[in-house]
Amino acid sequence: MHLSRLNLSNFRSFSKEKISFERGLTVLVGENNGGKSNIIDAIRLLSTPLGGRRELYCEQTDIRFGATPRSFELSATFEGLSPPQQGRLLSATTSDTLEEACFGLTYDATGKQSHVRPALWAGRFKAVPEPGSHEMIRHVYLPPLRDAKRALASGNPTRIHALLNHFLGEHDPEEVAKSLARTSDHQILADVDAAVATGLDILTAGVRPQGAALGFNTDEKLIDIARDLRFKLADHGITPEDLQYSGHGFANLLYIATIAVELERTDNAELTMFLVEEPEAHLHPQLQAAVLNFLEERAEQSLKPKDDKDAPAGHLQVIVATHSPNLSAWVPSKSLVFVRSVAPAPQDDKGGDGPKAEGAAQPTDPPEAEMQPPRPESRCIPLAKLDLTDPDRRKIDRYLDVTKSALLFGGRVLLVEGIAEALLLPVIAKNHVLKDRAAEFRVFRSAVFVPIDGVDFAPYAKALLSPYDGVRIADRLVIITDGDKHTVDDGDALPGERRKADLDALAAGKGAADVLDICVNTYSLETELVAAGNAACMKEVYLALHPQSEAKWNDAVAKDGDARAKAIQELFKNTPKGDFAQLLAEKAAASEAFNVPGYIRDAIEALVK
Repeated sequence: MHLSRLNLSNFRSFSKEKISFERGLTVLVGENNGGKSNIIDAIRLLSTPLGGRRELYCEQTDIRFGATPRSFELSATFEGLSPPQQGRLLSATTSDTLEEACFGLTYDATGKQSHVRPALWAGRFKAVPEPGSHEMIRHVYLPPLRDAKRALASGNPTRIHALLNHFLGEHDPEEVAKSLARTSDHQILADVDAAVATGLDILTAGVRPQGAALGFNTDEKLIDIARDLRFKLADHGITPEDLQYSGHGFANLLYIATIAVELERTDNAELTMFLVEEPEAHLHPQLQAAVLNFLEERAEQSLKPKDDKDAPAGHLQVIVATHSPNLSAWVPSKSLVFVRSVAPAPQDDKGGDGPKAEGAAQPTDPPEAEMQPPRPESRCIPLAKLDLTDPDRRKIDRYLDVTKSALLFGGRVLLVEGIAEALLLPVIAKNHVLKDRAAEFRVFRSAVFVPIDGVDFAPYAKALLSPYDGVRIADRLVIITDGDKHTVDDGDALPGERRKADLDALAAGKGAADVLDICVNTYSLETELVAAGNAACMKEVYLALHPQSEAKWNDAVAKDGDARAKAIQELFKNTPKGDFAQLLAEKAAASEAFNVPGYIRDAIEALVK
């Protein structure tokens, strides 16, 4: 059993959206303020906290700005119900097949100013769920760890108190608190009592006498004990010390470990959703991988059949929200959901998020709603639903795993054949094409540069341009590819032009022709740089790498057309293109006379338009 779909209507940044989840692990990726945290919070509102203590409640500010009526609705659909689960969740099932269950929440603040209670419902008839059924689906929430030290510190007993409760078992918490109580018979305490008593005697002379004693609360609760307990942390073999002397990263791991302890209680529920926000905080990439691997393993272990067939299934489902390209690269693309903010859909006068019908009274709407332009809305693209073949998907997965690319984190993406173009383009854009256009250069630098180390652009273009429910990952995709004219006979179509035609057809088929720009040269990068008038500075760089090859260089660049292109390519067969591009970038940054080939200028302009 697992959460398969989440429906959000007029909830915060979401107008109307359906989000798909994978059985074991789903990773929400995308831009800041895209809506990832809103998805996590919607699940928290719809399910019961594993520890029993709810920290998040519905509020009127959760209603999408300007929405009419003033309400929002959330619903979660669960698939893979076993026969025992079908019986326990009967009131929540959505059809006679009993294969799915659904729980929902409606919050309607129309005409109300305060004291709005959400209505929990279940099943296809939106009836009140059968007692106890909703509590079978729970969540554990791991918040973004901005300051794990503070969260674990003395005076903030939440985590330690939760652990004490976890291990209480059959013990009475009051009896445990008494057994942990502190003594107050030390001589120092007696001296303090005597000194204070002397002062009290003087201050209360002639009135009602007062007495005082310094000691621990005799009616101390378990949370009082927890408040004074504290974790200490250090490397193995070293006496642990206070967290204030430890690094933030390991403090965060300690915090995650305390949360993980609670997952042992998942056996008491049919499904527990472990909701994790930004697990990468303060963790270097190797620790990020360790955390993600731990979460995956716990989810997989929970799927093993239980000995008691009538006991709750105890399944665990992990949902992670992250900004880390490392984390997104370590999971299959099918487990990724891309979350982004887009301009709102065209408005109409039929309600919803559209403008009000002329003359219609809207007494409960905030007056400022009519004065503000429509706000962007959050949309989701589950990569598992994109029209990708299995070979395409495997190629993307391998590429992401090796490069840890930020391919999925940019609305503007530039695909190039190799590392040389990726190294040179930022320098050329900053110092030549966009030199006095600071705002446009910031747009350029916010783009994602992806060297694919080849010419098979189609799988990446397909992933970036394929629409899902009207939205796609890329706002603008620019591809630079070589024409490779020197590799074919006269009269034959250029390989680069054939690639362009195929990619243009792909984009047209995806309804994304206006999103894609393909810039093709005639030969290759090095030949085009020479043809643009950069032979002198390129010669300096080439000779720095091949000091004895001046004659070869002179002979190659003295040729024309296809012959020159073939000769230059022969020169670079034994030249590390990355090293050459690094040295040439230094020259391009320092020289006002560097000449930008036309196709590179076109690509930079296309990326920022």
